[in-house]
Amino acid sequence: MAGQTTISPHHVTRLLGSISWLALCLAAWPAAAQQVAGEQVAQAARPPLVLDPVTITATKTERSADEVPANVTVIDAEKIESRGVSKMEDIFRDLPGVEMVGGPRRLGQDINIRGFGGQRVVTTLDGARQNFDAGHKGRFFLDPDLLRQVEVVRGSNSALHGSGAIGGVVSMETKNAADFLDSGETVGFRTKYGYSSVARENYYSAGAFGRVGEKIDMLGNFSFRDSGTLRQGGDKELDYSAELLRDFFLKATIRPGEHNKLSLSAIRFNENGLYPTNPDSSPTFTANGSNPLVDRDTVMTTLAANYSYSNPDMPLLNPTVKIYRNDLDVDERRRVTATTTARRDETYLTTDGFDVYNTAHFGTGSINHAITAGIDFYKDEQEGLRNGAARSTFPTAEGQVTGYYLQDEVALLPNLTLTPTLRYDDYQRESATIRDFEETALSPKLAANWQALDWLGVYGSYGKAFRAPGMTEAFVAGQHFPSNNFVSNPNLRPEKTKTAEGGLRLKFDNVAMAGDRLKFNTTYFHTEAKDLIELIVGSTTSTYTNTTDATIKGFESDAQYDTKYAFGSIGLSRIRGENNVTGRPLDSIPADKVVGVIGGKLPEYGLRFGWRSEFVAEQDKVSGVNNTGGVEATTQMTSGYAVHGVFVTWLPFQEWLDGFRVDAGIENIFDQSYRRHLSNIYDEGRDFRVAVSYTKGF
Repeated sequence: MAGQTTISPHHVTRLLGSISWLALCLAAWPAAAQQVAGEQVAQAARPPLVLDPVTITATKTERSADEVPANVTVIDAEKIESRGVSKMEDIFRDLPGVEMVGGPRRLGQDINIRGFGGQRVVTTLDGARQNFDAGHKGRFFLDPDLLRQVEVVRGSNSALHGSGAIGGVVSMETKNAADFLDSGETVGFRTKYGYSSVARENYYSAGAFGRVGEKIDMLGNFSFRDSGTLRQGGDKELDYSAELLRDFFLKATIRPGEHNKLSLSAIRFNENGLYPTNPDSSPTFTANGSNPLVDRDTVMTTLAANYSYSNPDMPLLNPTVKIYRNDLDVDERRRVTATTTARRDETYLTTDGFDVYNTAHFGTGSINHAITAGIDFYKDEQEGLRNGAARSTFPTAEGQVTGYYLQDEVALLPNLTLTPTLRYDDYQRESATIRDFEETALSPKLAANWQALDWLGVYGSYGKAFRAPGMTEAFVAGQHFPSNNFVSNPNLRPEKTKTAEGGLRLKFDNVAMAGDRLKFNTTYFHTEAKDLIELIVGSTTSTYTNTTDATIKGFESDAQYDTKYAFGSIGLSRIRGENNVTGRPLDSIPADKVVGVIGGKLPEYGLRFGWRSEFVAEQDKVSGVNNTGGVEATTQMTSGYAVHGVFVTWLPFQEWLDGFRVDAGIENIFDQSYRRHLSNIYDEGRDFRVAVSYTKGF
C-alpha cells in the first residue's frame, strides 16, 4: 500500500543478520589466513593480470576490442555479477551513448544507442535475433544472471548484421559449464540467493553442471524472482509493478574433435504480473480507456545451436554455423471492473533463422587477409488475437530477410588494418489482408584501424545501414484509441543511414606504479538518417509514415585506471539530434551523462569495493509537438539528476570458504526522485542489494 515502507522488519532483521555474519567472518580472517598455503598468499600478492576484452560481434572474427575499428564495450560475467543485477538495465546504464528506456517495470524496458531504439538496434541471445516489437513492450526476456558476456557495438553495422543495425548491436552470450568447472573437476552445483529491497524481491537460483570425458560439458539452471511493488524515489510506490519470473536454462557444449565445438542452448522464460498494457504509463480504469490493467503472462522459448571449426593447420577453413528459433507468447486478460468488460489479447511471434559464414586467412605477398563470407536468414511469423478473433492492431503477417555479406580484414602493415565490407539484403513482408511488398538493400562499409604507437591507436569508418519496415508498422489497422483508427501503409520505405565516425585510443602501463594500467577511448560520430518511420496521429486516423530526415552527432569517451589496490573509471556521452524537415530537436536523443566509479581492492582478503555516481544533465531539447501537431505523444523535458551508490564484492580464497561469493551494495543511496529521459515513469528509489552464491565442484 502507498505510504508504507518497502522494507519489512523481517527483511531488516535478515539483512542485519547477514551483515553481522559477514562481520564475524571479517574478524575471523586473520586466523583463517594463517591456514592458507604460502603459495596462495604469494599468488594473491602478485600484481593483477588485466586482459583486454575480446569481441566477436564487431567483425565476426575473434579480436581484441582495442583492435577493431568501432566503439565496442565488452561486459563480462564478473562485472555483471558484482553489480548484483536484477534486470538488464543494471548492465547497460553505465555505458556512454547507451540508455535504457521504457520506465522501471522490467517488461517495458528496451535499449537506445545513439538516439536509436527498438528495432533500430539488433539484439541477439546466443546468436538468436530478438525481434519482438509491439506497442510499448520491451525485448529482454531472460534472467541476466545467466549471461557470461554482453557485447555492445555502437553505430552503423548493417554491413555485417543486416536490417536494424542502425544504432548498433547488442550480443548476449549465456554461461557454459566450463565457467564453473576447474581443472580435474567433473561435476558440481551452484546455488544463489539475492534480495533487493526496492521491490522486496527475493531471487533464488540453483544449477548443476558436469563434464563427460573431455568432449561434453552440460549445464542446467532454474531461477525464480518474486518481486513486489516497486518503490520509487521519495518513498512513493509504483502500483501494479509486482511480478513473478521463472527461467529454465539448459546448455550443452560438445567437442567431437580437437578443433570442433558445438553449443546447444535452451532457455524458457516465464513472467507473470498485473500491469498496465503500456507499462511506461499509468493505467486507465474507464470503459474505453486506452491503457487498461491486464493480467499478463509472457512465455519466451529460445533454442540455439552454434557450431565452429578452427584449425590453425587449415587457415582457409574456419566455418561458423548458427541456427535458432524463438517462440514468444504473450497472453493479456483485462482486469474486469465496474466500468470495464472482459477482454483477452493473445500475441504470438515465432522467429526462425540461421547465420553461416567462413573466415579464410591467407597472404598475398606482404599483405595478409582475413576474408569472411556468409549468408544469414530469418523469418518472423506473427499473429494477434482479441477474444479469439484476428486483432488488427497486431496483424497476422510474416516477413523474411536474406542477406549475403563479404568482409576482408586487410593487414596492409603490421599495425594498419583496412576492412571493407559489402552486404546485399532481400526482404519481404506478407499479410493476408494488405498487399505484400519486397525490396532489396545494399549496405557497404569501409573501416580502418591503425596502431600508430604501442600506446596510441586510431580508428575510423564510414558505412550505410538500413532497417526494413516492421510488419506491424506496414499492416496495422483497427482502433488506436477511441475515435481514432490505424490506417495501414504497405508503401513504407526502409529507413536508411550514413554514418561516419572516428576514434582515438590510448593505453599506458606502469604509469604511476608497477603493474598499473591506464586506458582511454573517445569516439566522434555523425549520422545522416533518411526516411525515418514515425507514427503520425491525426484527429481521426493514425498512420506510420516515412516523414523524417535527421542528423544525429555526438561523442562518447571513457577512461579506466587499474592497480593492485585501487581502480577507477569515468564515461561520458553527448548526443545531439535534429529533424531536418522541421528544424526541431529529435525526441529520441538521451540526455548528456557522466558516470564515474572509484574503488579499492584488498586482494589478500578477496575484497573489492567502491562508489559509483551518475550525473545526468537536463534534457530540454525536445520537439515540443503534441498529438495535433503530428506525432504520437509529447516527449517531456527531463530535469537533471545525480544518483550515487556503493558496492562490495567478497571472494574468499580460504579453504573453509572456498566457493562462496558475496555481492552487496546500495543503489540510489540518497533516494533521489528522478525520471530518465525517454521514460514516462519515475525510476526506482534507494535499493539495498545482497547476493550470496555457493559454487562447488568435485
